[in-house]
Amino acid sequence: MRSVAFRSASIAVAIVMAPAAAMAAGWKPDKPVEFLVQSAAGGGSDIFARTMAKVLADEKIVTVPINVVNKPGGSGAVAYSYLNQKKGDPYIIATATGSYITTPIQKHSPVSYKNFTNLAVLCVEDYVGVVRADSPYKSLKDLIEAAKKKPNSVRVGGSSVGSSDSIIEHQLEKATGAQLNYIVFQSGGEVNAALLGGSVDFASPNPSEATQLVKAGRLRPLAMFSSERLDQWKDVPTAKEQGINVTLDQFRGVVAAGGITKEQQAFWEDAMRKLYQSPGFKKYLDDNGLRPLLHVGADAEKYLTDQIAFYTGVMTELGIVKTKK
Repeated sequence: MRSVAFRSASIAVAIVMAPAAAMAAGWKPDKPVEFLVQSAAGGGSDIFARTMAKVLADEKIVTVPINVVNKPGGSGAVAYSYLNQKKGDPYIIATATGSYITTPIQKHSPVSYKNFTNLAVLCVEDYVGVVRADSPYKSLKDLIEAAKKKPNSVRVGGSSVGSSDSIIEHQLEKATGAQLNYIVFQSGGEVNAALLGGSVDFASPNPSEATQLVKAGRLRPLAMFSSERLDQWKDVPTAKEQGINVTLDQFRGVVAAGGITKEQQAFWEDAMRKLYQSPGFKKYLDDNGLRPLLHVGADAEKYLTDQIAFYTGVMTELGIVKTKK
């Protein structure tokens, strides 16, 4: 059976500078800002938000307190429904990643990217397949062979059906004919805890979610689901190198409530550009194996539109989204 290789848009960077005159006379926050995270503490989005909040403060890009608030549930539906209630409020921003578009595609959320102010896409993150350090599986090929011999014996942890890790699980099955046992948790942090505790055998987190556990010798990477080896994970072969043609990456970005003014939007877009160019954010990318990518404002909306088309096609093919007859 033919497998589908996933790849997002090009990582070429285009920085569009905001007009200086508009920013000089524009709005800026004068009270604390809420930074909403759609998943629980400990996951990739949480790490992303807390790093951004620190950099924005350290670089004095935002001079008021930034409070990170986690609202997990419903694969982002809980957080984005909350954000939708804040229409016109410039004192709240939120993380956006795959679930920002995949949850509405599956009709699990009453709101979509069109309800919000899409500020910026800032980077692209890949996925790494990991097992416990004492796992009997030494390669992704070993794990797949075990699943073929005993269907449903290999337990795979993920955050929801239709999420990126779910897509990887489905694509592994399609590419190899193996039958895996997919188990749902609330966040990447919970998946890691289940993996360490022996409740699941395999997971495919973002590198930022697994880096410290791998360095500590508690998890062992089996494969990167990237098109080529990453510099920060150069000793980890890709799935394709092991004869399993499955790749996937995801964007990470920031959105604001819908209905904010042009001046408020301009402030936040300029803040995202400054953040992107800051040493602190570049260090975050390097430390966590993320690839830089910048789309701001209208360019961010165009990128999201393309991603929606991509994921709709993938999830339709996998039977997660049903086509109308």
